[in-house]
Amino acid sequence: MEEYAKLLTATAAFIGAIAWPTTALIVVSFFRRELQSALGKLPLMMDRVRKATIPGVALELDRIADAESETDKDKGGKITPRQIEAAARIEVQARGVGSEELLRELDRLCLEYDSFRRALPPGPERTRAMTRAVVKMRSLAPSVLDSLGIYKGSGSPGSRLAAIAMMQMVPRVADLAWLGERFSVEQQPFLLYHAALALQNVANISDTGEKRDLLRRVAEEALTKVKSFPGVPDQGTIEVLQMLSTSLSHR
Repeated sequence: MEEYAKLLTATAAFIGAIAWPTTALIVVSFFRRELQSALGKLPLMMDRVRKATIPGVALELDRIADAESETDKDKGGKITPRQIEAAARIEVQARGVGSEELLRELDRLCLEYDSFRRALPPGPERTRAMTRAVVKMRSLAPSVLDSLGIYKGSGSPGSRLAAIAMMQMVPRVADLAWLGERFSVEQQPFLLYHAALALQNVANISDTGEKRDLLRRVAEEALTKVKSFPGVPDQGTIEVLQMLSTSLSHR
């Protein structure tokens, strides 16, 4: 009887060992599509989890972008006091968040800009969407200056726009040679317009003759290049560069 009991126990264990993987295989096969869908959404879910770690910053970015789009429609995407205040608030919040979280938020904005540029047809809607992205980039810019070099050297237009946003908000870190080079290598009027704004902001803080002379040469060369582009050049960029060249020449 004891041997019979051992045989039953061993048989049950053997059946259990086979039954579990067999059952699992059946479940995976039967729900294959559902599992594939769930796994496909996993990166998005993880992204949401990461974003949820800085809800205050994400909400602040949305708030400032909403406010600027509603009340500053005629400013052409220029920096406003509201944006400067938002950047200062985020700098305070960043002390308890860490730069890695802010850089992930900035990377999302870079991808967002690249997506808008590719997916939306040229026109006011695309310009508004891209302006909204750069407004958010500016709000993060002072908190992530240590990564400026990485974004300058990126192959992503959105990342290079993020570098320009940093130079707009903190003109002392602006690389004049790199900004001037944008007008030779970039093909996007939106990006060039913001490079021109960055040069303009540098002029506002430059008080030495040597620095202003270099800035004037960069602005004049940029203006010549923009005017030589085939088709109709961006008028906003031309206006910024012309005003900058004129003001620097008269001082």
